[in-house]
This record gives sequence, C-alpha cells and structure tokens, in this order.
Amino acid sequence: MHKTTWVEFNSKALRHNANTVRRCAPHAAILAMVKANGYGHGAEWVAEQLHDIVDGFAVARPSEAFRLRKARPNDRILLLGTELNSVLLNDCAAHQLDIVIHDIDTARLLANTPLSKAVTVWLKMNTGMNRLGMSATDFADAHRLLSAQRHITAIHHMSHFSDAETEDTSITQAQYQALTSLSSTLGEVPLSMANSAAIIAHPTTHLDWVRPGIMLYGDDPTCTLAPEDQPLQAVMSFKAKVLAVRDVEPGEGVGYNRRWKAAHKARIATIAAGYADGYPRQAVDGTPVLINDQRATLAGRVSMDLLTVDVSHLADIKAGDIATLWGDALSAAEVGRHCNTISYELFTRITQRVERFYLPS
Repeated sequence: MHKTTWVEFNSKALRHNANTVRRCAPHAAILAMVKANGYGHGAEWVAEQLHDIVDGFAVARPSEAFRLRKARPNDRILLLGTELNSVLLNDCAAHQLDIVIHDIDTARLLANTPLSKAVTVWLKMNTGMNRLGMSATDFADAHRLLSAQRHITAIHHMSHFSDAETEDTSITQAQYQALTSLSSTLGEVPLSMANSAAIIAHPTTHLDWVRPGIMLYGDDPTCTLAPEDQPLQAVMSFKAKVLAVRDVEPGEGVGYNRRWKAAHKARIATIAAGYADGYPRQAVDGTPVLINDQRATLAGRVSMDLLTVDVSHLADIKAGDIATLWGDALSAAEVGRHCNTISYELFTRITQRVERFYLPS
C-alpha cells in the first residue's frame, strides 16, 4: 500500500504497558480507558489486544459505549460521567453498561426509571477536581437512595485525582481520604480513584479498581517510573515521507511569513505532514523530528499539509526518506513540550486522512 503520511500501532508495546499496570497495581482490578477512540489508537483494537489482561474498559460518550459493546459483547464497559435521561438509561441497561452517576438529580432519575435490566452504578464524588462529582452530602444521599433500588445490581464509589502527577502529595492524600472516609460510613463497596499518575506514584491509593489511561499508550505523566518496572513503550508512531530537500542561502526564510531564517547556508527537508494530519500548528522552531532515525529540528511554520526541517547537519537526506514525528525514539511527550501541549492531545488529534497500520503481535 502507498504510504505518504501514516501512523503505526504496536500491539506488543500496548500489552507491555498493560502488564506494567498489572505489576504496579497487582491487587487491583484494571479498568482501561479507551475513550476518545482509545486515545486515538482505536478503541476496538485496544480492547481486542487487552481483554485478557484488564478487567474492563471505560469510555466517555454513549456512542463510544454502544460501538464498543458491539465489538466486545461480554466485556465490562463503564460509561463515564455524561448527560443521562430515562431513554439513555434504558439504552445503557439494554447494553449492560456500567453507569457513572455524578449528580443527585440523575441519581433520583435513575431511582424512578423502570429499567429492562438491572445495572451497576459507580457514584462519583467531587474531592477537589471540581468538574463532575457530588458533594459529600449528595454522594451519601445518592448511595442510600440507589442502594434501596431493586434495579441496581451493585454500587461502586469513585473520584478523580487532580494533582497526582505533581511532587506535592498532600492534595492527593487529602482527596484520597475524602472519598475513603465517607465511603467507609456507607458500607463496604468497591472503590476507585487511581489514574495513570497515581498508579505509578501513589501505590497506597490503588484501592479496588485502577483506571489507567495515558500509561497504556506509552507515556508516564510523572516521569518517575522505576527502571525495574521497565520503561513504558510508545504504541503509536506518527510517520511521513520526505517530499523534497533543498539548499537555502544565508538570510533566506522558510515557510509562511518566513518565520525561520537561515543564519548560514542550510538544507531544508519538506515532510508530508501538517496540521490537517494532526501535527500541531503551534510547534515552534527547534521542535525535534527524526529522519532516518537521526534528530533534526523544525524550521518554519507548520502548514496544512507540510512541515519543514533543518537537516543541514545530516548527510544523505533525500526525497523518499522516512521522518518520525513521534514514536519509539522520540516521545510524544517531548514533542508536546515544544508545542505547549501534552501527549494526550497529540494522540487524539491525528485526523482521518492519515493511514493507519496495526502491526502484528
């Protein structure tokens, strides 16, 4: 197949990362985050690769949940906090989805909605993220209300850390205590708080369920994973062909508005990727790129279909060579730091025109 701009997905790396989660949290069940189409990797593919390692999957939108249920008829699937009405509640029940309830009004609606099948509910408490989740009073009221309903199979308690990747552990510990202390007054139920950062850096917070996201796809948000745990591996490699190489004279500019100007005679490689493919337009001059596994740097503004790289120090770069925009030897996290963003955004912004290749295991 002809390839100009493409991404490759490595199943061995994905499974390695999931097994790293298992090593970090050996006593917890694993709920793998596959929202946003598996962080841009393909939710159905991720689930197929990991179903024998993890204990369930989570998504953020009903459409994602129904599509994944079609592909995975028997796996546990959790629909994270979203708008719910009586019709959608029944659709979730029919598809046997676990449901996150994040406000007292939805808890009351669920209590008063007849369902075709019973459901498992995860009650979400706001412990400081201040996005979704109930106050302590509403959380306790929701638990008591729903635990009395015959169409509720089981209740889990959950929250979400706001600062688990930072060196200051005080906020994380306070949020952990807020959930666990209140939960203990309501009975014995499964608990979940730990995201990727907490899985790595806060082992005392693992509880019954951990919820890895970005670490499954190769990024350690804490940058603290111990060497003996083995480094996480990049699952996605974003690649493109070099289309042209040209010499540029001192003082000449490159790209729109000639943002980059040659301080001396230079060689510029033009690569077949741009912001319409998902490469960030805000990338600054000096952002790293690999060409034939050698480091080069962005030179000039990223355009819709192309970007330009200074290869003056590299020998024998030619049209047809392969550039890696991020992947094994150049992490998306490093690229993200040059673009004032994070790997999560880079992964999820790859557009549909980019060809996708799933490497055999």
